[in-house]
Amino acid sequence: MSTEAGPGAPRVIVVSWLAAAAAFPSTLVLAAAGQGLGAVLGGCAWIGISLPLDRQVWALVNQPVLNFASLSRAFGYWWGSWLLPLVAAVVLMALRPRSRTWTAELMVLQAAWAAAVVAGAWLPLLDPDDGHLARWLALQRLPAAAVWAAPLAAAAVGLAPAVRLLELARRRTPNLGRVRRAALVAAHLVLPAATWAALVTILGGEPRVHGMAALAVPVAAVLILAWFRYPAPSVCRMQPPTLRGVAGLVVTIVLASAALWGGGRPLADGRAAGVLWGEPGDFNNIRSWIVPLALSGRD
Repeated sequence: MSTEAGPGAPRVIVVSWLAAAAAFPSTLVLAAAGQGLGAVLGGCAWIGISLPLDRQVWALVNQPVLNFASLSRAFGYWWGSWLLPLVAAVVLMALRPRSRTWTAELMVLQAAWAAAVVAGAWLPLLDPDDGHLARWLALQRLPAAAVWAAPLAAAAVGLAPAVRLLELARRRTPNLGRVRRAALVAAHLVLPAATWAALVTILGGEPRVHGMAALAVPVAAVLILAWFRYPAPSVCRMQPPTLRGVAGLVVTIVLASAALWGGGRPLADGRAAGVLWGEPGDFNNIRSWIVPLALSGRD
């Protein structure tokens, strides 16, 4: 009898939750990096970062001209936080590691899923007034409702981790029923997304209705997929989670959480922390609610 653990095994689900706890906060860092790199390509100087949980993340930059945000070369500045995580998710799913341990597989699945739901769906609708895509649409005089295309596109990316999870499930259980398939997807993917929304609500003090509605789009997509489709089984035998892999996930959780605390913790009067490694110029994008701490020790 095969002793290979399936995705429904308790130890595999626990490792999946650890992978999600590492991937979700790391996605905020990746989203901010996407904006920072896009800004650099447009001629800005990247001087800092702000990573609040309950607002749009920001790469803090010095802009070359006052009206930079309205120029065509600012496209990467506005779209980088959405595009980079989704491109990374597609690449991760296409180039999964050769290691066939559950730890490596689940880290890839959760990283792709977090990129889809957090950067692809959640962030664009989290702050309808000052979100990156919402601001770009306003500057281009395009309909504000077009921002809802973002979670729809993110849902398409988010289907890939769900398909892979179901492939692994079918390897162990060829005839898994619809309810059990949906429960499996809910345990691995929906629960971490719901936990993220709940955590932001608790820390922010109020529900982010637009963000939750956007988050529901990829969540609904993967549940519908699980209900109606059961992909062909994976041909690869999965090895048990490794102690080294789990330790790596714990270290990633600690580092990502520290980055969010240092670069985005909530402050008094609805403000949030930020970090500066450069000197702000005359034309910068530091929001009034961001309180950046200079790494040199000067505020």
